[in-house]
Amino acid sequence: MTRAVVTMMAMLGMIPTATAQWEVVDSGRLGKGQGAIVVRDGAPGYESKSSTEVRHTFTRGDAVVGIHKVAALVFVYELSEENGRVQVGYLDKGKLKSAWMDPADLSSFAYDCGCADECAPLSPSLGRTQWNPCFQEGRDNKLDKLRALWGK
Repeated sequence: MTRAVVTMMAMLGMIPTATAQWEVVDSGRLGKGQGAIVVRDGAPGYESKSSTEVRHTFTRGDAVVGIHKVAALVFVYELSEENGRVQVGYLDKGKLKSAWMDPADLSSFAYDCGCADECAPLSPSLGRTQWNPCFQEGRDNKLDKLRALWGK
């Protein structure tokens, strides 16, 4: 198991048991991960793919990363729709959290996987996690295009 996988699991609040088997999946098999920009103020992030309980309310321009569970405790960074929603990761006060969103509230972008193992979009640091430079570049390019459409 690589350090990036352990870091990501810790940030998502997952605690492995001593008997757990971990499989590393290269979410960047094509060299790209998938993030998105929230396109509407007040877009809800739900507790689960079928819940009506709102975990987080997003603002237009917020960045999220796609999180797709492919097996028990194995994730790839791409947007994958289930029950009309996609699972996303977002940063809240320097911590990665997750929610489920309506894909209509998102405009996706690709980011290069060259900044981290397993295409992770994060640069963990002491006390505060942030998006890594590869994710930031993809985010900023998409935001520039969207701001032109939004007139900002």
